[in-house]
Amino acid sequence: MTGQIVTQGVHRPDLAQAGSAPRRGRISELTYAWLLVLPALILLLIFAIIPLGYAINVSFRFADLTSPRGVAEWVGLENFRFALNDQFFWDSIQRTLIFAVFAVGIEMALGIALAFLLHSQRWFKGIARSLFILPLAISPYAVGLIWRYMYHPDFGVFNQLVSAVGIPEQNWLSNPGLAMASIIAFDVWQWTPFVALITLAGLQALPKEPFEAARLDNASTWRVLRTLTFPMLAPVLTLVLVLRAMDAVRLYDPVISLTAGGPGTSTEVLTYYLYRLGLKFFRVDRASAMALLFLYATVVFTGLALRRFMRQIAERSQASS
Repeated sequence: MTGQIVTQGVHRPDLAQAGSAPRRGRISELTYAWLLVLPALILLLIFAIIPLGYAINVSFRFADLTSPRGVAEWVGLENFRFALNDQFFWDSIQRTLIFAVFAVGIEMALGIALAFLLHSQRWFKGIARSLFILPLAISPYAVGLIWRYMYHPDFGVFNQLVSAVGIPEQNWLSNPGLAMASIIAFDVWQWTPFVALITLAGLQALPKEPFEAARLDNASTWRVLRTLTFPMLAPVLTLVLVLRAMDAVRLYDPVISLTAGGPGTSTEVLTYYLYRLGLKFFRVDRASAMALLFLYATVVFTGLALRRFMRQIAERSQASS
């Protein structure tokens, strides 16, 4: 018995050191974090940073791929001067802004309305959200080809619908007055669910206590929307507006699949004009300069919008603390 007690009380420094020593083969948290981020950084470097650097270099050079010289001598700001004096460039910007204003405006209005409608429902919310995701999960070019047949003047479904209510059939994609509206309708169909889903998530994340207090005070629905719902939902709506605006000015897939910039140049937005100038006429120097000007304007707009968004987030966090 005594021997057993002595044996249990023996100090084993080798076991104590083994228990306190760090395990071999473990990596630090910083190394683990870099390993997680590294694949995304490599893809960003290959598909974003290197092409951007190449575009900046080409924009300051003469680069006509139909010329034997190819990417040749340094020309300074000549390509930017050409871009600022090119009427086709400014016309394509105008068409891009017209599309963005109307498409994003309609999507925001319809998306917010659908979000409020779904938020007030108790049943089938999950099914509705699943159906809303479907337009976003399909390739815009593939859906554009389907819509192209729907717009067909002879056997398209839209002409059958308008003729059923007594409206004359239209040549939707060949009429300069209707082609841009047809592209806007397609974009609204595809991206309104995105606005609705994000707004619905913002509505479900709002605190319930202010609305319960307003209900006890018999506040009207309009007053609740004006003083509680929309002010608290403003950061989410600002973020959705910025994301949709950035995506709308990059419009390309619906144009190439529906109208290819036509009829004439009535739907030739900026991205399609850059494609035509750089990859059809092979003036990649001028196309690069125009793309950089467009990138600069987009970054400035996004910075101003996100500055207000971050200010709203900071004010909300200070108020909650």
